Amino acid sequence: MLYATGQEDVSRAIVASLSEAIFGGTGLEPANRAKQLLARISYRLLKWTTRSVLPDGDGQEGATVYRNVILDRSGHPYAAALMGTTDKSTQCLVEGGDPMNSQYMMISPEIRQNAGTWDRIFLDSVQGKDVRLRMVWETLATYESARALLDAGKSVRLKAVAAGTGLSLILVYDRLIRDGFDPGRLAVSITDRDAVNIEKANRLMDKLQTTKGRQAVQERGGSILAKPEDLFEKSAGAGLEPYDVVTAIGILEYFHGHTYTTTEHHLNLTVQPEAASAIDLVQRLDEMVAHQGSLVVNTYRRNAATQLLELFGRRFDYRDRENLTDLMAAANFELTRLVAPAMCTMLRCTEKNL
Repeated sequence: MLYATGQEDVSRAIVASLSEAIFGGTGLEPANRAKQLLARISYRLLKWTTRSVLPDGDGQEGATVYRNVILDRSGHPYAAALMGTTDKSTQCLVEGGDPMNSQYMMISPEIRQNAGTWDRIFLDSVQGKDVRLRMVWETLATYESARALLDAGKSVRLKAVAAGTGLSLILVYDRLIRDGFDPGRLAVSITDRDAVNIEKANRLMDKLQTTKGRQAVQERGGSILAKPEDLFEKSAGAGLEPYDVVTAIGILEYFHGHTYTTTEHHLNLTVQPEAASAIDLVQRLDEMVAHQGSLVVNTYRRNAATQLLELFGRRFDYRDRENLTDLMAAANFELTRLVAPAMCTMLRCTEKNL
């Protein structure tokens, strides 16, 4: 509904509710021990009852199909998103659009209070709480970094390098404008390699008062735009000024290097050769961030909540605080602030030290 065509009033109300919950500090907390225990039980139950069907041929459409009688009978959209995938090339990824955005909606008190039984089972789980907390911490870290520069009288350039984090950056921009800052001092860019995710972000921005009149041609003061971009293409970002704040949430966990384990390792799976490493990604991010600029990143810890996703073909590279600190140091970043620890993620804001 948030990204659907029309229903502008509903979309605006959802954004307003999310903004109030995130910036108003309504007390979102990690899952308690009871929910953590339930997550481990759920993992074992789903592990026993999940079956996969290998694709025929090597076509892009030949993604592995997963089936689970419990999830199938629920008829819940998140269950379908959990078991399904777009195509073979993305079957190991948590695709940044719908699965995550449905979790984000539960940040809104109004939506959470009116959730049904299956909504609560799927979206108010350990995984759901951790995803929501990551969204909150990411948004607050980006907002606080941008606001500090604006309060100092400077203009700010911000970028999100995946549309999954685009909602976070839209909320930050909307909040800064409502705080009274001049739009002419803000230049915001949201990029993703998937054009469909970019279409969703633009559709949402067309509905909001603070973003509907945006400049969508070039990045300069007063603009907020979303466009397709492959981070590893040499032309990506060429000729543009570096950014003061860059968010890269939900990306590093798919790149090898500086890890304490991986899905393939602990499940004894064949390791497929990868074209790019975590070092390659961090070096690319280094090129985007201005001197003394901030980069907001996260990592995954291995627990029952993320292992549950592995049952449906998702693959992760797991890092702890030391792993991530060493990785970022390889590209001239140092840890300046650990925003908050979580059970399956850590979110941090690092700063160039040249």
